[in-house]
Amino acid sequence: MTDASPSEEDRLAQALYERVHTRGETVADASAALGLTEAQQETVRNRLIHLGLLSPESELSIEAAAALALNLERSHRALDKLVEQHVLTASLAKNYLGLARPAGDDTSVQFYPREERATRLNQRLNELAEMAQHEIAELHPAANWTPQRLDGGVERNKVSLSRGVRIRALHAQIALSDPLVRDHLRARASEGIEIRFAPIVPTRMLVYDRRIAIIQADPEDLRAGAVLIRGGNVVRSLAAIYDYLWLTASEPQEVPRHGMAMTGQQHAVLRLLATGAKDDVIARKLGVSNRTVTRVVAELMAILGADSRFQAGVRAARLGWLD
Repeated sequence: MTDASPSEEDRLAQALYERVHTRGETVADASAALGLTEAQQETVRNRLIHLGLLSPESELSIEAAAALALNLERSHRALDKLVEQHVLTASLAKNYLGLARPAGDDTSVQFYPREERATRLNQRLNELAEMAQHEIAELHPAANWTPQRLDGGVERNKVSLSRGVRIRALHAQIALSDPLVRDHLRARASEGIEIRFAPIVPTRMLVYDRRIAIIQADPEDLRAGAVLIRGGNVVRSLAAIYDYLWLTASEPQEVPRHGMAMTGQQHAVLRLLATGAKDDVIARKLGVSNRTVTRVVAELMAILGADSRFQAGVRAARLGWLD
């Protein structure tokens, strides 16, 4: 006897079911009586199990009416679930999808306070990395980097890079003075991230596809939280500023050995600042105005990522800039 066609399979399944159900034969005995091959027996058995007419464990037959009722109940449950899923999908599209772009307003702003940085903001960063299709632009000012902070976005970047997203990262030149950061950036560059350096990076910022930006809420205090901005015009302007900073930034091999090339005036002010001299004293010794000294001190604090003059002096000494 040859293997059964689909129509023949149903005929054989009916014959096997009848013998098992009405005569009480086992599947093996009924198959032998019908002259089924082992392959046909397995096919017909599976067919009856699929129809709910045969128990897969005991191989006992099940009343056709009971099997029909059970299948109808399963169908109703599946249909109810399908309808529920359809309603949920429609509700999502109608009530929530539009929130990302408010009608008649191209810009929306959302603030993430300090206490939410490790939870909601990280979740949002993961979502934005998944959504990015073309480009992610990063600004990273001087900071007290730790291994944990450096590794925070590594996995996100890997996911984006694997999908062909271009990632550009602009760092403060002073970052190259720290061996930990230097090794980290070298590893990121080997993964395909484009990295450049600028003497001063004013604030932390991430721009996704020129549509969404996340900016440090207070450029003087990383702990103050972050602001998420959506909106083509506003974010495109921020992206244009980033492009200018990128064009004027240096490639890694162009950055001086200590990661920072100070002007003679900056170096002179820094040395006097480290002695504890006040602005007016520094101004008299250098023959410049107090306003010039204030400006140079602000530049040095930004370069060093320092919150105070004392901290700037400590960091400069640690980096060997006072030698």
